[in-house]
Amino acid sequence: MTVLNALGGQVLTDRYQEMSIKAAKAVASQLKQKPNSALGLPTGRSPVGCYKLLSEWTRSGNLDWSKANCFALDDYLHVEEEFSFARFLEDHLFKNINLPANQKHNPCWVDDYDGVIARSGGLDLVMVGIGRNGHIAFNEPGTPVESWTHCVGLTESTRQANAPLFPNATMVPSGAVSIGLSTIFSARKVILLVSGENKRDIVIRSLSGPITTEVPASCLQRHTNLQVFADFELPDHIPQH
Repeated sequence: MTVLNALGGQVLTDRYQEMSIKAAKAVASQLKQKPNSALGLPTGRSPVGCYKLLSEWTRSGNLDWSKANCFALDDYLHVEEEFSFARFLEDHLFKNINLPANQKHNPCWVDDYDGVIARSGGLDLVMVGIGRNGHIAFNEPGTPVESWTHCVGLTESTRQANAPLFPNATMVPSGAVSIGLSTIFSARKVILLVSGENKRDIVIRSLSGPITTEVPASCLQRHTNLQVFADFELPDHIPQH
């Protein structure tokens, strides 16, 4: 069975729904165990189903976000507001949950994003997607492992991957602000959420190949609490749950 996702007309399968349920349950469990959790949240096609479920569960009274802090992983520089990641998170999640406005965070809004994260107690859970070049958040190939929140020049492959979300390719920004690999690695729990068979090879390379800055996601191999949720089959040694 397949359904059409409104975001880019992407065809989604039952496996996407299964992946979304697992991811949403992991976030919900974190919130219930620790109501004042600090969460790092991504944008893109992969988390849309997860956010839809979290929104539904919140509306039904099963989730409370009033004490949580939510941190966008990244955002574009010099982009119209309607295409910003802040707007994406607002439309797909924040407007549907009881998260106070001053507990929504974006790296474009402050100079010391890692300081804000630290003052919130550090990230309890961060969810990341992965690009076909191995980037996580907007940490492109070559990003030092010791990086914290920083400005980024986006590669052409990343801009092309994001182009369908804009009216035309010339509108895709060339720069962004992103949490760093150290920011991600310092989280107590990391979820890698991946949709699309075209990302199978880079996921396997990232989690089975050598750890290298040329594949930023490969640093996740060293994290002691990593979960991988995908809507396609992965080798048994990949830490899926």
